[in-house]
Amino acid sequence: MSDESKPRLHICRSDELVEGHYRRIDVILGKRAVVPLVVLRYQGQCRAYRNRCVHQALPLDCDTYELFDDSGRLLRCSTHGVTYEPLSGVVVSPLCEGMKLTAFKVLEDADGIWLVDGRVKGLAGATQGDA
Repeated sequence: MSDESKPRLHICRSDELVEGHYRRIDVILGKRAVVPLVVLRYQGQCRAYRNRCVHQALPLDCDTYELFDDSGRLLRCSTHGVTYEPLSGVVVSPLCEGMKLTAFKVLEDADGIWLVDGRVKGLAGATQGDA
């Protein structure tokens, strides 16, 4: 099944997710599980990851409500500083090296940014821009 024919859940308009920023959304997996995601734009590309550090199961932005590090080139867990490559979700810091964030499929077209991941059954509430 192509991305265009999968069920699409609207996240936001393209202009609402600017370079180096992110949005938090809650999605429904399976019958009832609510899972937090972060949807980000980096180098013009959109990515979505589960908002959970691989080191300890805490939200990536739980302490600072920021996702990118000071350089703007890496994602950084605000609790213990584990860093990730934004386009692949792979850990680049020594702690948990080689592990990766759980990715969710997104699609961007003229109508906006969409979640097109078959695991997701729906959105759970409104989306939130970064703080």
